Amino acid sequence: NTNKMIGTNSLIVRAASLLVAFAPISHSFVVPSAPHHVPRRVHLGSSNADTCIEPRLCSSSTSLSMTADAGIVEQLADPVLLQHIATGGALALAGDVIAQSLLSEVRPRSFPPEDWDKVRTAAFVAFGGIYTGGVQHFIFGFLNATFDEALVRLALAQFFFIPFCYYPTFLLMVPALRAGWESEDGFGSEEATLRREELFAETLSKIPSVLLRNWGFWLPVQFVQFNFVPVDLQVTYCAAFGVIWNAILSWSTSSTDAAASATEKNA
Repeated sequence: NTNKMIGTNSLIVRAASLLVAFAPISHSFVVPSAPHHVPRRVHLGSSNADTCIEPRLCSSSTSLSMTADAGIVEQLADPVLLQHIATGGALALAGDVIAQSLLSEVRPRSFPPEDWDKVRTAAFVAFGGIYTGGVQHFIFGFLNATFDEALVRLALAQFFFIPFCYYPTFLLMVPALRAGWESEDGFGSEEATLRREELFAETLSKIPSVLLRNWGFWLPVQFVQFNFVPVDLQVTYCAAFGVIWNAILSWSTSSTDAAASATEKNA
């Protein structure tokens, strides 16, 4: 029991370390947008004095550069961003434990399940904090600051960012973390490489069907989001629905696998 507790604590520490180390990287996924309280069409670099927020900042390129750097640092230290990262990680933890409980073959079922895959959960927590909490903080800020129509924001979120940002990031990140943490020899070992390739292929094969389910669930959810949910609450709103999405996806996948297994036995 002591060894299990030490192993669990080690995974949690690794996941938390990743959240701290990679949180700034989330800024690079999206072109930085103006802070939410700044009017959309006001730019520091404009030559028009009427659109310059601070006239003294427009006097030299050096001042503009220093202000831009300070703005990036300020955004990365934004308490709302840090809150979103923590919320994304916490809700990813809840979502994956619920999902594994639904899929567990051990009876009676428990929460967390007796066959809980803690490495998988740690990888999902890291992804939830970095992408769901961190990257989506900037994505939603960009969409809300740039596009007036809620339907345009919805279309870009679901038909651009999900297939071209969310899933590629998931494919590159989660299998690599799981493989590295599962291997006793670390991320660079042959064992970890083979396991990463196995997980990558397994996940990639499920994406087409999962993407269709994703649109069926998330299009109405994000329609409400972009029409009625305040910008600062949109990441939390999505992370909360992500718990429900994980449970539904796990249940439907489990049902499909069970049906396929029964068909094979009957054949």
